[in-house]
Amino acid sequence: MYEQSAKWNMYYQELNPGERKRLYEELKASEPDDGANSYREKIFAARHTDPKQPGHEVDYFLFQCVSLIQTYHIANFFRRSAIEEIEKAFQLMLYDEASQYGEAGERALYWELRNTAARYFKTCETAGYNRVMFGLVQSSNEGRLDRMCRDAWQITRGLAQRTGQEERMRVWNQAVLDAYLQADSSGAERLKKYEDKKMNGNKSTRL
Repeated sequence: MYEQSAKWNMYYQELNPGERKRLYEELKASEPDDGANSYREKIFAARHTDPKQPGHEVDYFLFQCVSLIQTYHIANFFRRSAIEEIEKAFQLMLYDEASQYGEAGERALYWELRNTAARYFKTCETAGYNRVMFGLVQSSNEGRLDRMCRDAWQITRGLAQRTGQEERMRVWNQAVLDAYLQADSSGAERLKKYEDKKMNGNKSTRL
């Protein structure tokens, strides 16, 4: 459903905002418009433009990955508040505007969200992420991969299940999980093992 040309794949695989902007300008001029180019421009602006400092590089979508982890943790106790936080995140990411552009719009949304998640999982390789004991001790690589898996599940299936928003979060969930599976070659097995433990109510599974 989300197949696209090799050139557009290059654009969405690029994680550097400046390089992505350069690629987009080239593709906009050389690739046929599938009907969603104006939406792509809106998404890029919403994600990377700071209204107060236009020259300042930001990534508002990336922050949502972190924010939705916190939303997952409050969802069990404050379900309505968690749903409101999901809606705020989706509004910021122009999630609902995709429907105005048909299949091309959903495809553009999926790939932008997948790029966002890929950038998040790339940050998981940093020393700051790969630490335990209040940041004092660097964990093992397996520990880092387990934490990545936990994050991926919490902001997708876990949050959707706790809030009853499975259909609402469908595109987000698929984009994030596809990015996660690309980031970890053993991700499918790790994700299944983690989800099985959560579904079975295993007390030893870390939240």
